[in-house]
Amino acid sequence: MAQRIKIKQLKEDLGIETSEEWMEQLGEWVSDGIVPALCDEGCEVEPDGHCVHGHPSVLIALGMI
Repeated sequence: MAQRIKIKQLKEDLGIETSEEWMEQLGEWVSDGIVPALCDEGCEVEPDGHCVHGHPSVLIALGMI
């Protein structure tokens, strides 16, 4: 799996259609302190972390961290 992803692709993957939905999702991740990893296994990690399979959080993959 790629270690980078574009915001447009992630939004499509998550079914996010509007900027408001995107901002809400980012806020949720920040307040929860847990985000999806860019992993086919469905791992979740800290925003600046990598899963046990070596895949980065989506925020790292987006270049936001």
